[in-house]
Amino acid sequence: MAKKKTKIKFTNLFLLIVLLYILVQVGMWTIGYFTKTMVLEEEDINLKTKQKGIVVMDETIIKSNEDGVIKYDVSSDEKIKKDKLMFTISQSGKNEKIAEQIKNLENEIQKLEKNKSSINSNIILNKKEELKILQNHKQTYYTEYTAPTSGITSFKYDSNYEKIKVDLIDDMDSKMLNSLENNFIQINSETRKVNSSDVMLRIINPNEIYICIFESKNKDNFKKDQSIKIIINGQEISAKVDKVYEKKDEDVVAIKIMEQNALIYNTRVQEFDIIYKNIKGFKIPVESVVKKDKNLGVYVINEENNMPEFVSLGKNYYKDAKYYYVDYNKNKDENNLRLYDRILLYPNFINKNIKVSR
Repeated sequence: MAKKKTKIKFTNLFLLIVLLYILVQVGMWTIGYFTKTMVLEEEDINLKTKQKGIVVMDETIIKSNEDGVIKYDVSSDEKIKKDKLMFTISQSGKNEKIAEQIKNLENEIQKLEKNKSSINSNIILNKKEELKILQNHKQTYYTEYTAPTSGITSFKYDSNYEKIKVDLIDDMDSKMLNSLENNFIQINSETRKVNSSDVMLRIINPNEIYICIFESKNKDNFKKDQSIKIIINGQEISAKVDKVYEKKDEDVVAIKIMEQNALIYNTRVQEFDIIYKNIKGFKIPVESVVKKDKNLGVYVINEENNMPEFVSLGKNYYKDAKYYYVDYNKNKDENNLRLYDRILLYPNFINKNIKVSR
């Protein structure tokens, strides 16, 4: 009787073990079946960074040298050449009277010349001499201001033009970002009275406009002569890294704007989206990447046995807050990730050690 009971116990234990094994296998199959994966496909990827930068321009501020009445001969955002007449300033009151006398005298000469005679000829000669005297006299109260350089005109300026200069880029640092504002002052372009030392106009050299950013973490993102894109109000602008000033705590990266864009002329500080590189490669969520033996990689499903296998990302990858970007063309020779590899989307202790059934 005792032997029979013992035999029943062993039979029940065996059945329990078999049942547990089946349950484990079913559980593992279920986990493997519902494990999320993604297929690696080659994408055209723009590697971006968001950086707050200082806009530095080769700009010339034109001031009045005298009190008087200004009259402009240029409009805003006009492209002008050196020595182009920008505006005139006449001494209030005096020049207007002389101008009126000149106009009246010109009208008299014109009438006399229509009825020209021997008597009128002498009168005309006298009148013309008088006209020359008035015209010369007018110059005493009338000043022409011509452009000292070629560029784009602007009727806006800010108070930072003396400290934010192209030749001072090397001295800039990220602390300046907090002290600068886009506080541009509008210049009245109408005919009006002005005072000596008033700012009359700003001329911008469109070939010397830079955005200075300060890089302390990802210094390898920017190299001299590197072609990049700056996104300004949704528009991509061509640019290049003109120079990198290497410093102890941060690099000063001077990015030169390579095409004209009026939006940036009246900007001193702004946060920019910068496309610093374009690659053909894989975009892998950060949740899919794990570290093993000091190497970053993903678990690729072996299509022969459906088992996940760790594969390194290789050396040519980039990272932001959401994704790792793996340069497929550069990684071909490293025998790492391949086009259409299937990887674990969310690897964990369980799913990376079982067969993934779909």
